[in-house]
Amino acid sequence: MGDSPREVPFISPEMKTPESGKKTPKFLNSPPFSFFQRSPRSKSGSLSPTEEEASTSFKGQSDPEVSMLLSAPPAIRKADSGKSFPRTMTIGSTSATSESSTLLNPNSPQFTTLALEGEKPLSEDLDESGTSLASVQIAGITVLLSKPTARAVYLKLWLNGKDFVKLPLTYDHTNGDLTTPLRWNLQPYLTIRNDSNLVIQVRRRRVWPKNPVIAEVGVSFVNAVQLLKSSQFQDDANVHQFIVRDNPLVVLDLVAAEDPLQLTLDVAADKVREIRSVLDSLGKSRRFLELLLAYGAAVSEIDPIAKAVLSCVKVAYKQLLDHDKCDRIIVNLADNMARTLSYISDVEQFARIAQLKKALEDVRPLMEETANFIIRFVNRTTQDKLVKFSIFQEEVEKLRKKYDVFQQQFDRGLAVQATGAIEMVLQRLVSTEDDQILQELKPKGMELNTRPVAECMKGTRLDVLASIDDWIDDVQAPNILWVRGFPGVGKSSIAATVISKVRRLNRLGSRFIFQREKATISTPNILWRSVAFDLARLYPSVRRMIVERLKEDELIEEPLEECDFIPPGRLPVIVVDALDECGGRDGRRSINREGLLQTLKRWATLPSRFKLIVTSRIEDDILKVLDPISECIDLSTGNKVKEQASRDIRLFLKARFAKIAKQYPESLDPDWPGPPVCDHLTVRAAGLFQWAKTAIEIVNLGEPTEQLQLLLDRNADGLGNLATLYAQVLEVSFRAPSEDVLNAFQGIVGAIVFAKRPLTRGECLRLLPSYSPPMFDFVRKGLRSVLDSDDNKASGAGTPGTATTTTTTDAGVLRFSHQSFVEFLLSSKCLGVFRIDEVTQHRNLAQACLDLMIERLEFNIARFPTSYIRNSALVDLDYRAETLVTTPLTYACRFWVDHLQMLPWDEELFEKVKVVIYDKLLFWLEVLSVIGEVYSACTAITALRVWCQDNADSETMDYLEDTLKFLDAFSGVMAQSLPHIYISALPFTPTNSKVAQRFRHLFPHLVHIEKSKFTEWPRVVFEVDEHEGAINCAAFSCDGRFIVSGSNDMTVRVWDSETGDLISGPMEEHDNFVGTVAFSRDGRYIASGSDDCTIRIWDTESGDLIAGPLKGHENVVKAVTFSNDGAYLASASVDTSIRIWDMRQGSMGELVRVIEGHHGAVITVAYSPDDQMLVSGSADRTVRVWDASSGELLYGPLEGHFNCVSCVAFSPDGQRVASASEDEKIYIWDFQKEEVVVGPLEGHTDGVTSIAFSPDGGKLVSGSHDGILILWDTTEGKIVCEPFTGHHSGVTSVAFSPRGHRILSSSCDSTLLVWDAESALQEEDEYHLLPFLDIPAHQDNVKSVAFSPDGSRIVSGSDDETVRLWDAATGEPINDIRFHCNELDGHHWQRFPLPPSHRQGADVVAYSPDGEFIASAGGNSNGTIALWHSATGELHYPTLQGHGGGITSLVFLPCSLYLVSASYDGTIRIWDTESGETLVGPLEPHDGWITSVAASPDGASIASASDDRTIRVFAAATMEEIREPLVGHEKGVNCVIFSPCSKYIISASHDLTIRVWDVESGEAVRVVETAHGKNVLCLAISPDGRYIASGSVDSTIKLWDFETGTLALGPLEGHVGTIFSVAFNNDGSRLVSSSEDETIRVWDVSSIDIRGCFVGARPAEFADDSGYRSGWIVQSARSSSPSRMLPSSDSDDSGSLLLWVPPWCRMGVWWPRNTAVISEASVKLDLSWFVHGEQWHECYQPHEDEEEG
Repeated sequence: MGDSPREVPFISPEMKTPESGKKTPKFLNSPPFSFFQRSPRSKSGSLSPTEEEASTSFKGQSDPEVSMLLSAPPAIRKADSGKSFPRTMTIGSTSATSESSTLLNPNSPQFTTLALEGEKPLSEDLDESGTSLASVQIAGITVLLSKPTARAVYLKLWLNGKDFVKLPLTYDHTNGDLTTPLRWNLQPYLTIRNDSNLVIQVRRRRVWPKNPVIAEVGVSFVNAVQLLKSSQFQDDANVHQFIVRDNPLVVLDLVAAEDPLQLTLDVAADKVREIRSVLDSLGKSRRFLELLLAYGAAVSEIDPIAKAVLSCVKVAYKQLLDHDKCDRIIVNLADNMARTLSYISDVEQFARIAQLKKALEDVRPLMEETANFIIRFVNRTTQDKLVKFSIFQEEVEKLRKKYDVFQQQFDRGLAVQATGAIEMVLQRLVSTEDDQILQELKPKGMELNTRPVAECMKGTRLDVLASIDDWIDDVQAPNILWVRGFPGVGKSSIAATVISKVRRLNRLGSRFIFQREKATISTPNILWRSVAFDLARLYPSVRRMIVERLKEDELIEEPLEECDFIPPGRLPVIVVDALDECGGRDGRRSINREGLLQTLKRWATLPSRFKLIVTSRIEDDILKVLDPISECIDLSTGNKVKEQASRDIRLFLKARFAKIAKQYPESLDPDWPGPPVCDHLTVRAAGLFQWAKTAIEIVNLGEPTEQLQLLLDRNADGLGNLATLYAQVLEVSFRAPSEDVLNAFQGIVGAIVFAKRPLTRGECLRLLPSYSPPMFDFVRKGLRSVLDSDDNKASGAGTPGTATTTTTTDAGVLRFSHQSFVEFLLSSKCLGVFRIDEVTQHRNLAQACLDLMIERLEFNIARFPTSYIRNSALVDLDYRAETLVTTPLTYACRFWVDHLQMLPWDEELFEKVKVVIYDKLLFWLEVLSVIGEVYSACTAITALRVWCQDNADSETMDYLEDTLKFLDAFSGVMAQSLPHIYISALPFTPTNSKVAQRFRHLFPHLVHIEKSKFTEWPRVVFEVDEHEGAINCAAFSCDGRFIVSGSNDMTVRVWDSETGDLISGPMEEHDNFVGTVAFSRDGRYIASGSDDCTIRIWDTESGDLIAGPLKGHENVVKAVTFSNDGAYLASASVDTSIRIWDMRQGSMGELVRVIEGHHGAVITVAYSPDDQMLVSGSADRTVRVWDASSGELLYGPLEGHFNCVSCVAFSPDGQRVASASEDEKIYIWDFQKEEVVVGPLEGHTDGVTSIAFSPDGGKLVSGSHDGILILWDTTEGKIVCEPFTGHHSGVTSVAFSPRGHRILSSSCDSTLLVWDAESALQEEDEYHLLPFLDIPAHQDNVKSVAFSPDGSRIVSGSDDETVRLWDAATGEPINDIRFHCNELDGHHWQRFPLPPSHRQGADVVAYSPDGEFIASAGGNSNGTIALWHSATGELHYPTLQGHGGGITSLVFLPCSLYLVSASYDGTIRIWDTESGETLVGPLEPHDGWITSVAASPDGASIASASDDRTIRVFAAATMEEIREPLVGHEKGVNCVIFSPCSKYIISASHDLTIRVWDVESGEAVRVVETAHGKNVLCLAISPDGRYIASGSVDSTIKLWDFETGTLALGPLEGHVGTIFSVAFNNDGSRLVSSSEDETIRVWDVSSIDIRGCFVGARPAEFADDSGYRSGWIVQSARSSSPSRMLPSSDSDDSGSLLLWVPPWCRMGVWWPRNTAVISEASVKLDLSWFVHGEQWHECYQPHEDEEEG
């Protein structure tokens, strides 16, 4: 039979069960099918009613096994429904014996074979085609073979006669057990429609000429529907399984969900997210390609051969980019479709337009077609990915275009139908995933930001409102309207009226009220996020754009500018009320207010049709900004009050007096008190509505006529005098107040005024327990005329004109109705007994907060259920915060320091502070973690230190300093998961930390660090690792708030400099690597330069592209820098030029001048502090100083470097210039004298990439390709402290923070590190660099390792230029044997007082079989090989020379007399170890460079592998090839080894496969497909030949069974970088590995069970395959912990968090199977007492006295 399917009879609903005499397969009685076992009986031994019914259905059925299969488990009762659902299932049958399909779904009920009584035949439910369904989804296929086969089995599916997909091979059956089910899940589900026929072929792996087809079965759509319908009488399960063939057994899963397509697309979206980008799968090779292209552009201009090679590489890389683009399209398509389907059903309900209906009808088949395509896409073979890529690419493009057409039709249809019912449409659409994204945009706490403000009373303010209406309709008018006036004039009521009106017109874009008492949540950022959220809800087109821009933080401008199609009658109006209250009590001094005014300037640049109304007082800073760019409406007061305003107040007074008169119908006339009194009060109000409102409230305080007379008598001392009026309120409300009343007044009013957010009655009572509830209510009642609390609303009080509604979230919130009353209370106009003293009230609040914290803070206050999840995964966390923590305590924890810092030193409060920080510190952090405010702790402790300065004892100050370091190190993890404050942060706190010493003894059941060198805090403050490629550049903003970075992932990103949180970006406009970034002086703009030869200018906070691309450079842009006044930008390029660009408004991006003079690429450029000069460094090895205005050369060329100048910098005083070079040296120049004044500064062992002066100019920091940072004294050139080590790849840039307390570095390892520089800057003594050999670990990539023949020692070679020897059992260095090559004497003398082993690193090492010699060589050197005596470390001979390139591989022949070497020069040589002579070679057997050589254990053969994809085998005696090359790998071969029997060769390749070759036949007898997720670099085989070990770029090690090719052990996680080398010891019980992470690990592989240091002490969740995920050690994938099943929207590992490890410990942590870890920071964990998961809270065991305290 060929590949095509034969004619297959399609199944019918009357399918047979397996033969009754057959033995029941074992898998039916084991998970996941164990529900077929007999149901448990009730205690009485009788059947439940449901069981009885099922049992009755089978009377007369004799077969005991069938009876067993068909017995039903107990009924399931739906929650709260009161209805039982029998666990039975019926399938229609025409057979009297009722033979039926078997159901195999563990989530569905058991089946019966007879229809229930009263059920109508299936055919009555079907239409003419036999079904009422349009499609059916298939979730999976299960096969149970009837005959054994040794070959792998797979499925091939044919759809409508066409080859659809080949499902993966499975080997599960090869052990001969026929009861093992073979399972293929279809993810996403396969959809068949009413015109579809499916054929399933069960195939064995082809062995010519045998027929590969074991069986095939057809499934028609109609029959699938009938089977599916037969399962729907009484069950609500999603998936049902049916036998469609019984020899072999083939079981089909059919989806019976209410909306199976939604399930299908959800699964599709999840599945495609797992697709690995082609570029991502390249791992480190991608970085190599990127660097090659980055630097190759310059080289290619010099060397024509290099140019040709580079062209080929560019073509290949473009193809990879095309693959990556295709992958991303299908990922986005699946996500968009899954999101779209979720609201299509809602739209269908009100769709009336034909175009909209047609679009909705067409989209479901398109989605089903896409889901089916994804099945093929995710199941592509390697060959398909390469050969058929263009076909898949075309199909992806077709699907995308079809979906684009649907979106256009859908949007147009909605637009046409957007009538008055548009609000209903929008409400339906709110349920989409877009709105889930938008919920993240909506600021938290804004439910309390809706200060209730009444509208203008009907008939008032008509002139003002008419003017506003005219402005709104005038599209030519300025787009900002400023309604301005004095306090109390009614601005907010006017705003409220406008809001109500435009809302009725569906034009209210957004409203926002600034409130002085809510300064923390009334910021420009909150304002514009709220506006963006509201606009997105109102306008679907804007929503899509805002969601798209959300990642870039561009929320307002671009989405509005692109929405030209909003109808004029629907254009948005934004209302911002009380702008003058932005910034809280700091007012115009506030940074927030300054920032807000700048954003208003930007709004003015938008099209005039987008209207913004602003209300505020007239204050200088607001006037300066708004007056030129807005239309103004002045609300008149005092002597200038307009008649219309007075008329409005008179009308208001008459209406309110009339309401009072109605309450006294028998004593007051309806028009009381009469026109003269109203006219008099109108004059006194002088245009102030607040005066009129308060006057009415005074009259309401008592008997009306008496109160009115008091008002008329006492308020005659000035027009609109609110102070007099407010004084009268207090006098009337609190007549002859007692001392207790006055104290209560002061405390309660002080809390209302000075609380950092509005407080409720309950919160006030809890924070101020000294005031009884009756006293509290008495004071509140006395203030009801000026208090804007919700109880007043309920009683009818409020702002003049309307009743005001409030939300339940605002219930009980206390606030004064007008800010003028607060100002009165604080002023000298207020009576002394009522005047509020700010210091006193802040003290009261500080003391209240401290007392409440001392009383309430306790361990696990939120009762967090498990340590395995993040806070975000706990769905009821907010509820726990409200009910268990309570809002008064959250207020106290959040704001206690805010109140304290407003006070002078207070000894009494200090004693309370010490209780909090010494006893309750971690509990305080718990509360902050619950409410998402952990990062505020650092600010709080910093402010506390300032408050304590010069007063607190030194011990407390030291403790606070240590607490800051604790927060710097662990704020990130504490914010993510509350339990890890204890189980992750505390264990890894250094032993000498005062926080650790204070708390660790209270938590005995944590991880204990058995072996660690970290006794003091490391210098790393935090790490950012979110870029997807090498980070080429990073810089601080001038105010120190932000960090900007540029990367090989072609993005620019902005981070918070204190927390590492992403602020804006990724900014993705560049088409190539981003190599340089810079902030403008004011921090508003960022410039970025790229290898795409362009420059772009971005807005810092929004991520908007402000200008660019700026074009002009003809080659890669290497540097950009702003002038200090922000007016200009200088850029440097490989094209040898410097260009100056105008950055001023109106001419931004214009080229000013081009400076030329260098004779090579210009790598770096910098402005002098006064902007008068520019300094540049070049590949021509010179430094030059230019006149910034004219471009003329002022000084230079300064010559002294012997290689490319990589970085230059002016000193802060502008008198000196520092330069750094690839020659590893730094010079400090007096550029005016053109001479070196300090230097050369030598200490780095590789090229220096970046330098930066400290703000005071006294220090200089440098970063290098060697991965370290060095801090220098700029006066004497001395190293001032120990180097900063933490990067495990080259450092690309360094920078000081503006304060000088932090150092920033970026690296090729894709990380940013922020370092603590303060302690280093305080050191005065000169520091001498520690020799590398005195450090107990390698200091760079460990490229190669090998065991000694007896297994007692390990030799290693590293890029740190050393060969070192270690004790294999302990990992300790063997320091009495060192390998020094005297030829290198003086090389890197700072780190090598005695010469190193190799120049530029030792890439390969090998032990001779007799143990006498060690051979080593470098891959980047000139081809020299060193042969050392293993016992002494002395060279046996001077270095062996002959190769013309670096050495890639060394191997001794078994006799130890000969050494085989391979090189990048493409040759093989054999050396005589006695004479050092070349015996054979050079041989050039390959067409590419040779990657590996191996010698057979019998000494007869030598094998070589090459980048040309081939393996060649030679006779060792003659070096003649003994057979044809071994061909089969699709990419270069990285490694080759022999089996111990010498009969087989094992190879590993870039194609991710491992192959086992028969040496004699040349056949590949075994192939391990996709052995690793990334390139397989190294192999080793155990001495007994049973296991093959492989190491990969994916940082894992795996052990494979040699005989079967199956995975025997692994993946072994632990390394955090590429695995370069693996080797077995002599008995195969140990495996050693070396890595890019600079570590060597020894693994116990003697057993599948984990051994080593964790015997009896390892939690089951910590296993071989536990790995790092963003610093988290996640549980083993095999863990059965129920916590792994908790729902989470955070990330895939959210339910499996075991332990978080700080950056400085990660590389050295011992994994379960490790017996030694050779690392600079080896960290051995003792897990004996470690509690975690649901038992995590048991870690705390306080002493009795502490519990009582």
